Amino acid sequence: MNGMNPVNAIALSGLNAATLRVQASANNIANMRSNGALVAAAGPAPYTPLEVQQASMAGGGVAASLAPSSRVAVLSYDPQAPFASADGLVASPNVDVVDDMMQLATARYSFAANLAVIHTADDMTNAVLDMRA
Repeated sequence: MNGMNPVNAIALSGLNAATLRVQASANNIANMRSNGALVAAAGPAPYTPLEVQQASMAGGGVAASLAPSSRVAVLSYDPQAPFASADGLVASPNVDVVDDMMQLATARYSFAANLAVIHTADDMTNAVLDMRA
């Protein structure tokens, strides 16, 4: 991370991962009712939920990215939808609101913890610089 203090670089990667977690959960909750046509039918596809994929980096920290979830859409009854099947079925996103709310809470605490690491590292750097002065 180009000359950055390694502690700050690790914490920054955690901040980025927490931000992506909020983004994914917010998108999932906002689009949980974005139904679509069944797989074999013509019409719009249902919303595909997002998830955060994380991997440890060699120097510490995590690499995080958004990816479509592998959760398959579920059937729901909405005969008023223009793309509904003859039986009135549509494909609904498989969004788990409870899980997404937990992801939001986890992201909040993760963000706060990583921000505290950055503040502590800054305080320690300032203390060292004050000792040299």
